[in-house]
Amino acid sequence: MSGTSASAKRSSRRVRQDYKRLRLPKSEFNLDWARVNVELTPRREKILELLKTHRILTAEQLEYLHPDYGHQSQSQMLLRRDISKLHEVYLVDKAAQKKILRWDGTEKKTMVAAIGRIGSQYVGWAEHYERIRYENGSAILPKTAHHVLRVHDMEILARETLKSLRVDVLAWVFECGKQIIQHPTNGLNPDAFCIMGDQVTGEKYTAFFEYDTGSMDLRKRMKFPELEAKFDKYKGIQEWRTWYQRPLSLKSENKFPYVFFVTEEEKRFPVLPELLSKRGIKSTVCMQSDFVNELKKFIHTMRKSNV
Repeated sequence: MSGTSASAKRSSRRVRQDYKRLRLPKSEFNLDWARVNVELTPRREKILELLKTHRILTAEQLEYLHPDYGHQSQSQMLLRRDISKLHEVYLVDKAAQKKILRWDGTEKKTMVAAIGRIGSQYVGWAEHYERIRYENGSAILPKTAHHVLRVHDMEILARETLKSLRVDVLAWVFECGKQIIQHPTNGLNPDAFCIMGDQVTGEKYTAFFEYDTGSMDLRKRMKFPELEAKFDKYKGIQEWRTWYQRPLSLKSENKFPYVFFVTEEEKRFPVLPELLSKRGIKSTVCMQSDFVNELKKFIHTMRKSNV
């Protein structure tokens, strides 16, 4: 057998294994069938919970965020097996061997997972949004995948950095507009919101996090109308009196959350920092490579204010 022929057979076998699913009549394609026929262990339920809160995750991100993985040998093998079992019964959609650009700029082939059709019913969503599509045996990721996965990378980096500084992450909320801001008309939906508990000072700090791939206001250097509209929404929330009556504001050392605007586009400077400053929003605009150092500076600054 030639090398090319052997490679093609391996590829074909891998595709069949990656995307094999049980065939169900449409009449049985529902949550009741899944509850009877699927073994949903607490570990697998946690996978669904994380995909509900994070929408789409790589295997490595799931391994980090899931409390039952990452601390044992064969952790990746167990996780991938659980994802495959959930995929077979439409609780999870998956894309195997996808090239993902990592935080440090390197590429890695990995598995990406999202909630499947029956999984959407299981987690209580009224409708299923197909984040991973299948065409001709191939899985296709959404155009927003790079941005969303980078936001999750930012969460992991923030957790590790804060842990090293003896700061607890008390809450991290992805796409936090409806859950945290809850303004009736403003519509601001930051990429993430974080509550931090400082073991050194005993104080709590809050922050919004935005990750910018450069697609918004593409090719603009001096005026950024879409980003300015977003910053105006931040200013609107900062001036919203109701915000300061809520427990998360009353218990926080900084009554309005600090804003981290993390970008991979150098053309955002120097205009964006000036736009935020002009609106009176305490913030940091930095390249993604500088994020960790800027987060450390924020913690040190907050600690100095309590001396």
